[in-house]
Amino acid sequence: MLLVDGHHLLYSAWFGFPARITSRNGADLTGVFGTLALLRKACREHAPEHEVLVAFDGEHGSVARAEADPDYKANRADADHSPIASLPWVKTALDAIGVRWIEHDTAEGDDTIATLTTRALAEARPVRIMSGDRDLLQLCTDPSVSILNRGAPPERRVQTGPDVHARFGVHPEQWPCFRALTGDPADNIPGVRGVGAVTAARLLSGGLTLDRLLASDRLVGAVGARVAAHAEHLRRWRDLIRLDHRLDLPDDLTTGHPTPQLAPAAAILDHLALWDTTTLNTPPDKDRIACRRRSTGHP
Repeated sequence: MLLVDGHHLLYSAWFGFPARITSRNGADLTGVFGTLALLRKACREHAPEHEVLVAFDGEHGSVARAEADPDYKANRADADHSPIASLPWVKTALDAIGVRWIEHDTAEGDDTIATLTTRALAEARPVRIMSGDRDLLQLCTDPSVSILNRGAPPERRVQTGPDVHARFGVHPEQWPCFRALTGDPADNIPGVRGVGAVTAARLLSGGLTLDRLLASDRLVGAVGARVAAHAEHLRRWRDLIRLDHRLDLPDDLTTGHPTPQLAPAAAILDHLALWDTTTLNTPPDKDRIACRRRSTGHP
């Protein structure tokens, strides 16, 4: 199974595609075109026989974490959210080509991916996760789980649990503890001053959890004192980073069969009549386009 981080893919397409793609009337189609093109390329090169499912962040997906820590993702308030205008059309395009997607209203896409990964492993299905979000590395606890980061150098494009340990010095299950110590600027998690990746890996060596570290005799010197002083913050940051594997998701999300080969992005946009559009602000006509959407609302 190939589980795709939908928002990460859309933002990668919008900001990283080599050229802007526009309609004949000047509408910016880069988000839709780039998402489809990058997904098709990834499927052909890394997951040709996989069933594909795309997970998106829910509208209220970050609320629970923000309530636990108001600083969580507070640094994104002024970020460029231009790609979001393309999102309804991305979903409609996925519907049109038979790629299933899910958006749980009160969950982040990473939590949806974590839950689907747990389900797949229970069914002995190998899982490949397409994303550049490092928090998903914590899911590589099983040998049949790998992360595909299409933006990484070729030697690190596909990573497994042993690759995580070789690069960062911690096991995947330690990732929330490790990242709490080092911080995560993308999510506005500051970490402990003076604790970088090398120091965090040393403190957690031997498979220590954060709680065991805080109760150990390893916290010596100035760095150790700062870690001890941040104990309450560290536990909260760890919990923010830790993914939810137990979301209430529909049972019929997957078919168990490979997704058919995807059509070229240009052909899909032609099918949706987007090459002649003047704006993406007009909602897709769902009566005209056959939909197989799988979405959940508030639990």
